[in-house]
Amino acid sequence: MIAKRKGTSVNSSSVRTRTAGPSNKGKILVVDDQEPIREIIGAILKSAGYECRTAADGVEAVDLLDSGKKFDLPLCNLMMPRLDGLGVLEQTKIKHPDMPFVLHTAVHDISVALAALRNGAYDYLLVPFEREQLIAAVNRALEYRSLKIENRLLRERLTSRADRKSTR
Repeated sequence: MIAKRKGTSVNSSSVRTRTAGPSNKGKILVVDDQEPIREIIGAILKSAGYECRTAADGVEAVDLLDSGKKFDLPLCNLMMPRLDGLGVLEQTKIKHPDMPFVLHTAVHDISVALAALRNGAYDYLLVPFEREQLIAAVNRALEYRSLKIENRLLRERLTSRADRKSTR
């Protein structure tokens, strides 16, 4: 078990705290209002080769996403003060449509999960989760992003070729 909300215990025994070298896997924005959760998730992802940046709430996350810094994936808590995860998701989908979005929460309510997925979240993790679940969700989301971008670029090439042929 990686982390547990609704209490003060956080089990980080399976987290490797070594610093990862330069990452080619992707840059993840970890958003959570609880610092221990941010630190644990960040340490897990860094140990798997990802570059991580953290934000303490949704407003900070949106500011970072809009700052021009490159992120491949936000991993965001659902329940936070100021701006919740669904608010961050909504703003991210408008401004960064190719960016997948993964939510995590301790709220074990299927209607909340369905609402998140209907609003555009790529995946939804229930806290507590295992290290492998986190890494698998991130890997899937980034693969989806890569395929979505590749698909868009191929469509653009086909359209460009079709346009060139039609003007001959």
